[in-house]
Amino acid sequence: MEISVAGMFGNGANRDLGFVKGFAQAAESLGYRSLFAPEHVVFFASYESKYPYSPDGSANWGPETGIYDPLFVFQAAAGVTTTLRFCTGILILPQRPALLTAKEVLSLDHLTGGRFELGVGSGWSWEEYAALGVPFERRGKRMDEYIEAIRVAWTDDRADYSGEFVQFEGVVLNPKPLTPGGPPIIVGGDSAAAMGRAARLGDGWYGWWVQRDIDAHLATLESILSDHGRSVADHDFSLKLGLPLGPGSVDEVAAKVGQARELGVDELVLAPPISTSSFEAGLAAYAEAAGLT
Repeated sequence: MEISVAGMFGNGANRDLGFVKGFAQAAESLGYRSLFAPEHVVFFASYESKYPYSPDGSANWGPETGIYDPLFVFQAAAGVTTTLRFCTGILILPQRPALLTAKEVLSLDHLTGGRFELGVGSGWSWEEYAALGVPFERRGKRMDEYIEAIRVAWTDDRADYSGEFVQFEGVVLNPKPLTPGGPPIIVGGDSAAAMGRAARLGDGWYGWWVQRDIDAHLATLESILSDHGRSVADHDFSLKLGLPLGPGSVDEVAAKVGQARELGVDELVLAPPISTSSFEAGLAAYAEAAGLT
C-alpha cells in the first residue's frame, strides 16, 4: 500500500509558491507517493448547502479561505521533483467546460512527465455552481458526459461526442496526452452515486475516511463494483482513501495504516494539520508513523 499526503496551498500569506515547492520536495524525499490538493474556485462567508464531511453540515473553514488552483500547484511542484506524483482531490468537474479541462489536464500530463492523476467529483455547494453560471441540478449526468467526452477528445484524431450537455464534431485536440489514453480518472465521493460512477467510468475511486464503519463502507463499494463486473482487487482499478487527521493525531496513524492495508486500500492519503513554519518536521513525523522511514 502506498502512502500519500494532501496539502492546502494559497490559504495563507506564507503558503505561497516557495511553500509549494518546499512541501513537494520534502514529501518526495520522505517517500510519499503522491501529493493531493483540492479545488474550489470560490468560497462564501456562509452556506445554505450542507457540507457532507462535518457532523452538522457546516463548513469547517474560515470565511476568508482561499486556495490556489491545484493544476497550477502541480505544475510548480513538478518542476522541483522527479518521482512525486500528483492528484486532484478533487476537481469539481461539472463546473468546468469539458474540452478546456481536457486541454489543461493533457498539458499538465506533459508538464509533469506523466505523473498526474485526475481526481474528479460533482461537488456539494450550489452556491459555487451559481457563482460560476453552471446549473447545480443534474450535475451527476453532466459529469458522466464530461468524463466520456474528455476521453474521446484525448484519444480520437477527429473527435465526436453527442450528449445532452456536451456536443462537438470533428474536434482536433493536440498534442495527445503523454500518458497513453490520458491520465487516470479517479472518481471521488462517498455516495452510492459516486461509487457507481467510479465503477462505470473511473480508473479508481477516492473516498474520505469519516465513517465509523469503514469496513461496511468499502463493502458497499465492492458490491457496486461487482454489479458492473469489476472489483477493488482489479489491477486497473485504484482504491484510494483519504484520512483526515486533527492536531495530535500522529499516534493514531500506525493503526489506521494497518487497518487500511487489511482492507485492500491501494493508496492511503494522509490529510494532517501541517504547520507552515515547520512543515518538514510535520511531514517527517507522519511519514515515520506511517512506516515510510
